[in-house]
Amino acid sequence: EGLYLGVGAMAKRTAQEVLAGLRAYMEDDDFLLDLSCWAWEYCLKFPYEPPSKWEHPLEFTKLHNEYRELFEGRVDEFLEQEGVDIKQVLGEVAEEMRSNPGETRGLIDSLTASEDYLAFCRYMQQVRQRRDWAEGREVVPLSEEDDEDGSTASRSAPSPAKPAAAGASSGLQEIPEEPDNLDHME
Repeated sequence: EGLYLGVGAMAKRTAQEVLAGLRAYMEDDDFLLDLSCWAWEYCLKFPYEPPSKWEHPLEFTKLHNEYRELFEGRVDEFLEQEGVDIKQVLGEVAEEMRSNPGETRGLIDSLTASEDYLAFCRYMQQVRQRRDWAEGREVVPLSEEDDEDGSTASRSAPSPAKPAAAGASSGLQEIPEEPDNLDHME
């Protein structure tokens, strides 16, 4: 049994074919680059502490909505280009995703993550860590910590008041002095 595509489409495709096409469309390099650039631009606004530990300004909700719209817009664009009427095929697509999640698991996860606000915050923190590293800033180490909602954050960082490295003393770290005789180093 196949899915009938919308007006103008001559072929009949299965839910598996529609999902495979959507997955490929969502994994397009240009789209992924656009997502990465968008996240790179806004990631510095997100603190390193677990999302359950800090105040969430309205701006973060707006950024999450914008991020979500990037995904939704991409899905809508694919469905329109392919002539798929999602209302007619939604049941079969949902069943295909439940029955054969293997190849579409990444697609499901990315679409779900775009809907989950706390997952979005953790993603933005990961991007921030990568940006800090790329720009030569001190990278705050990541650790696992439970959020208040019971989920384990895949990344979190110590608060700025705590030493970043194990065994580090509080306050300024000592910097070794240069030796008086530098000739032997050449």
